[in-house]
Amino acid sequence: MEPAVEYEIDLTIDAKGKKCPMPVLMTSQGIKKIESGQIMLVEATDGGSRSDIPSWAKDTGNELLDASSGDGFYRYVIRKK
Repeated sequence: MEPAVEYEIDLTIDAKGKKCPMPVLMTSQGIKKIESGQIMLVEATDGGSRSDIPSWAKDTGNELLDASSGDGFYRYVIRKK
């Protein structure tokens, strides 16, 4: 399942197969590699990411643009603050 809106992705984090807390740690490391306003895609298979990634985005002030699931994994589109 693709995001409802097409985004220009600047960085993709592949956290598929990683268990908590790795998807959040990888997301946190990834956001440091892009500039403010750029967009990162995170893909994960850990069901805990459904709450962890949105909470992380809110706590860090980054914008969760889209969250979707399908094909056995979850996708999060995040804009760096």
